[in-house]
Amino acid sequence: MRPFTDYETTPEFTVSEKLPAGAYVVKIRRAEESDGALCILFDIAEGEFKNYFMDKFRSDKENFPETAKYKGVYRLWYPSGKEYDETNKRRMKTVLKLIKEENRLKVDFSKEWDGNALKGAKLVLVFQEQEYDYNGYHGFTAQPYGVLSMENYKAGKYNIPEPKRLKASQSAEAVDDVTETPGVSSDEDLPF
Repeated sequence: MRPFTDYETTPEFTVSEKLPAGAYVVKIRRAEESDGALCILFDIAEGEFKNYFMDKFRSDKENFPETAKYKGVYRLWYPSGKEYDETNKRRMKTVLKLIKEENRLKVDFSKEWDGNALKGAKLVLVFQEQEYDYNGYHGFTAQPYGVLSMENYKAGKYNIPEPKRLKASQSAEAVDDVTETPGVSSDEDLPF
């Protein structure tokens, strides 16, 4: 064996638990516009995977300080003059209305477009497994798929979507779609 000089200070790789597809109560950390989307930064608020995304970000930041990204992000796309504008507008309105009603927010989204109004609100997100192939790594990761009312969540009235496969995938199994983002000491420091 051959020693190297910074052995004592070199961080070790840590094993992180994979988030399974499913429905989770999340708390919104921040909401802001970025790259044509309303980016809702969130973390899991309760249960076995509470604080999953912040814990993962901190671990990634320690092991890969230059490339760590906060992955708890749900993106709602703004209209852009393209073919999916109507779908994007309907999705955004549905999500904002659900957040408003579930949290009894006193905000009129037809007039007020301040992401700070969403901070601290809770929401139920359904996650779907999504296939990825990135920098030589291949696998599946759970990504936000859609929203759910707290009532339907508690009553178990929802389905987990089939996994979403890459278009070029040769695998015979079926699959579907999801999202990602950043964070550390304050929510404003979260890179996504």
